[in-house]
Amino acid sequence: MRTKPPSPIANRAEARREQILEAALEVFSEKGYHETGIADIAGRLNIGHGTCYRYFKNKLDILHALVDRILIGLIEVVKKETPDKSDTLEEYRQQIVSIGEELFHLFAKDPRQAKIVFFEAMGLDEAIQRKVRLGIDRSAKLTELYLKNGVSKGFLRKDLDTRIASQAVNAIMFEGIRAGISYGKDAKFARRWMEEIPKLMLEGMRKR
Repeated sequence: MRTKPPSPIANRAEARREQILEAALEVFSEKGYHETGIADIAGRLNIGHGTCYRYFKNKLDILHALVDRILIGLIEVVKKETPDKSDTLEEYRQQIVSIGEELFHLFAKDPRQAKIVFFEAMGLDEAIQRKVRLGIDRSAKLTELYLKNGVSKGFLRKDLDTRIASQAVNAIMFEGIRAGISYGKDAKFARRWMEEIPKLMLEGMRKR
């Protein structure tokens, strides 16, 4: 059964919604969530603030939508590699580097996203914090598949607690991103992280 293509009206509505989200991302990152009003977002687009309310209930609803969009991008990065692809420790090292570089690039090309997830969102209401934690937990579960593959193929320790290790791996990765944002666009700093992270991870996890 064929599905009908979106109508021109639906396309325009989605385009306007994305414009509002993009404007909100810009203003939130500049002024902070608490200091931003709906009028600030609307003003960035030269539209009436009432237009924003056609697409979102309030400012918090806009933030929820932004966090959803950012977390989807994060999960897609982790999913780019195949968990059972690596057969050796060196191949797994390359996967770590590839995923890490993708995550750094995701947030480096648009640092506003990192500010929302790692700074603004975590200091707000419980629903937003829970959403971010769930996104990070989902990322850790995907990471755990890579570790289980290493254990089953014998290049990671058989006694490795893959659940705890996956959370630790994510914590290292995300702290690197957070620190990178704090230091600004410092490519050398990011490179130092990407060189050190695999060493920290693999020295403790590899089979002896």
